[in-house]
Amino acid sequence: MLAVGDTQIQVRLDTSERDYSIDQNVFSLPHTASISELEDLIKSLLNVDDDSIEFSFRINDELLSTTIGKFCEQANFSGESVLKVEYFLKREAPEKTDEISVNDWVGGLSFSSKILYGGLYNGQITRTSASTLETKSFQVHEKPIKCIKAIRSENSGDLIVTGSIDQTLVYSLVGEEEESRSLFNLRGHTESVTCVSVSPSTEQIVSGSFDTMLKIWSTSLDEPDEDKKRKKKRKDGVLRTPLLTLGGHAQAITGCTWQDNSQIVTVSQDSSVKFWDTQLMTCTKTITINTALQAVSWSDKSRLVATGASDKFVRLFDPRGTSGALVHSTLFGHDLWVSDVCWSPESEFELVTGSYDNSVLLWDTRNPRSFVQRISCHEDKVLSVVWKEGQIVSGGADSKIHLSTFK
Repeated sequence: MLAVGDTQIQVRLDTSERDYSIDQNVFSLPHTASISELEDLIKSLLNVDDDSIEFSFRINDELLSTTIGKFCEQANFSGESVLKVEYFLKREAPEKTDEISVNDWVGGLSFSSKILYGGLYNGQITRTSASTLETKSFQVHEKPIKCIKAIRSENSGDLIVTGSIDQTLVYSLVGEEEESRSLFNLRGHTESVTCVSVSPSTEQIVSGSFDTMLKIWSTSLDEPDEDKKRKKKRKDGVLRTPLLTLGGHAQAITGCTWQDNSQIVTVSQDSSVKFWDTQLMTCTKTITINTALQAVSWSDKSRLVATGASDKFVRLFDPRGTSGALVHSTLFGHDLWVSDVCWSPESEFELVTGSYDNSVLLWDTRNPRSFVQRISCHEDKVLSVVWKEGQIVSGGADSKIHLSTFK
């Protein structure tokens, strides 16, 4: 362990952010070197003179919050080797900028272009303009909506899919002026529909249910001749059945997401994460832990799966892992179960979570021991969070939608 008299520490400064990498990265620094002094050193080497640019520093999965010497004392670092320090750009957390009151609990949220859609427990969907915040409501289901996803935009409006406690999914066209129009009624589940996700190609939908089944549906607007005849008999759209049904979970499926156009990830109250191949029509991998899982999100950038669980922890899984370790890392910060998770669309390290503790937390996975900031605090449990470019949106049982924007 370094003594007070040991004034120099060999430090290697590394970063994964190419725009801020430096050629010379090993330095002999005084043990009194602070975060601001490390930051000044990097800026001088980069010829950057901008006070708005700040860096964070991490050593062994722990953010540096003291001097280099103090950290070495606390970590029992011998000083015989080079201390590896990772630095990365510090991002200011978003600030809550707007709040929208709606008619009931917000079961799900989804963006389509510049429109925010919400699925409510009274069976309505809300359509909110991101620029004006003007909100309209349309009745789609007779029972609570648990999940909603925007599929794609057409000339006449946005195609939206919703899943409900009524055991169905409805495929709707929502225009700017006209009322919502139900195009297809997706029937096949025998219990409440809990989650839905749209493939990257937007050609297929996957849904999960309390019936433990995973179902794949087409998003095609084409109708078989027999369905055209049936359409006149149904106000909620043409009846559509699933393309594929997959079974394997022992309890309710609570989250689903596409990795690509044929690979799907699901989580369940049976405490498992399952990976599916729709072309092979089978489950290819199962990871089981010791607590019920409530939500899942996949990152194309980090190639990691993030999950929310009833034990209040956020877990990251690497499906490529072969070391035998089930969990890549665990994030600590919520006080009650984690109801939703969503990766940043821009960063491989950032994600946002919502919880029954009424909070929305922003995370940087390079610091699993603590969240970056408590973005928003609802008056009741949070049920859904979404992240689109520079904005994070949350909704919950307080019948409020919070919009938080990055500067």
